[in-house]
Amino acid sequence: MTAKHLHPLAILPMMWKNLVNVIFSVLIVFGLFKALKQWQYFTILGIVVSLAILLAILKYWCLTYELGNQAITIHSGVIFRQQIHIPYNRIQTLQLKQWFYMKPFHVFAVSIETAGQSHAKAEGQLPMVTKHVVDQLQAVVNGGSQTSAITTYKTKPSTVYRINWSDLNAYAVTSMGIMPLLIALGWLYGKLDDILPQKWLNAVLSRTSQFSVLVIVGAVIGVLITGILISYLIIIQRYYHFQLAKQDQRLLTEKGFFQRNTIVASLDRIQAVVISQTILRQWLKLVSVQVILASSATNNEDQNNLVMMPVVKQQHYSQARTFIQWLPQVLPTYTRISPWAKWLLIRNAVMIVTVPVLILGIVFRPWGWLSLVALPIAVGLGAYSGRNMGVAILSPQLMSTQDGHFFKRSTYLIPKHRIQAMMVTQSVWMKRAQLAHLQLELRHGDAVQEVEVRYLPAQVAQSLYEWYRR
Repeated sequence: MTAKHLHPLAILPMMWKNLVNVIFSVLIVFGLFKALKQWQYFTILGIVVSLAILLAILKYWCLTYELGNQAITIHSGVIFRQQIHIPYNRIQTLQLKQWFYMKPFHVFAVSIETAGQSHAKAEGQLPMVTKHVVDQLQAVVNGGSQTSAITTYKTKPSTVYRINWSDLNAYAVTSMGIMPLLIALGWLYGKLDDILPQKWLNAVLSRTSQFSVLVIVGAVIGVLITGILISYLIIIQRYYHFQLAKQDQRLLTEKGFFQRNTIVASLDRIQAVVISQTILRQWLKLVSVQVILASSATNNEDQNNLVMMPVVKQQHYSQARTFIQWLPQVLPTYTRISPWAKWLLIRNAVMIVTVPVLILGIVFRPWGWLSLVALPIAVGLGAYSGRNMGVAILSPQLMSTQDGHFFKRSTYLIPKHRIQAMMVTQSVWMKRAQLAHLQLELRHGDAVQEVEVRYLPAQVAQSLYEWYRR
């Protein structure tokens, strides 16, 4: 089959990427040669920009692809040529991205994930192809022919879920996305001494000391409100017009405002279903339904889990069964850990923070002793983990685990045949107390995800191990 080029529009982002990459090189050159004349500066700049544009054109011309009967072949590389051959039956998921400037031209960026992938980057990438090419690729991946692509993808999905504005607002408002922002601001504040001149910092501190306590408190509240607003807007644009559809044996998700992100995944690639709740969403009876896939094409969001339903009422969880039929109608009653095991989790959490708190208190006294606030937080984290730790057998072929980390509860619904390995571990002290850790290994992307239930009664852990062996 004749090799095809990408859509001509692909040259523009390639040029932009090259120009951004050479900016630092140009700045370094200008910094080293301060005695150059003005015309020499412009000459160097012109040469660098011309090389960046020429390299983008060469890269576009050398990047071609072929849609064969059994596989897709991608050729790339200007100096060192590379050829990637991907059989259609090896493809796990297809991820389509469409930035706002790509919509008028009906073009998409395509990422191809395979079972043999050994890194976070997709094994095959087509930066910009037309909708017709996407339809052809989707058809052949799912067992059809290239000529039947248009007919196949004009059929209506059997089941569709669309998020409404009420649910999307609830999801955005209850998100804890402000926490990374606050951590970033704290890191930036600690680096001000290295970034800004000392006289500037002294001037700011002298002015701040003249403000009243109310003004300072108002400024802090303003920063928090701004952070919450930014977090809210990020989530709104990320899940804008979120849609989940089931078509034949595939799940198709679409989301995004500035960039429409579409993921096509086969149902038989699902390793487990995860129902997650932050502590705030637990109080409001809201859940988020995600699936663990044997691929990483999830835009590095939500711990690489594919989001099925960003937020639904807890009593409406059964909606997920219309897409994945092996899910239970209602969530089970879990076997919980004992009060003594809960105390052990609290002890462990406190022990982790005790040493850092003592070091901070002694080295940076007296202000370092403010870190003592971490101790009650650790107690709360341990208690929360213990309260949510549990396990249940739902059927001969389905089990469920539950845990709580950093005030977020995760419920895993795991088919037996998707468990890669199961281990029961005990320390010497745990044997005396008749306790054991249960560890499960699931395939997650190109790696292994561990699911652990800690301090279970040893008899319960052993019965689960026997269930797995049968």
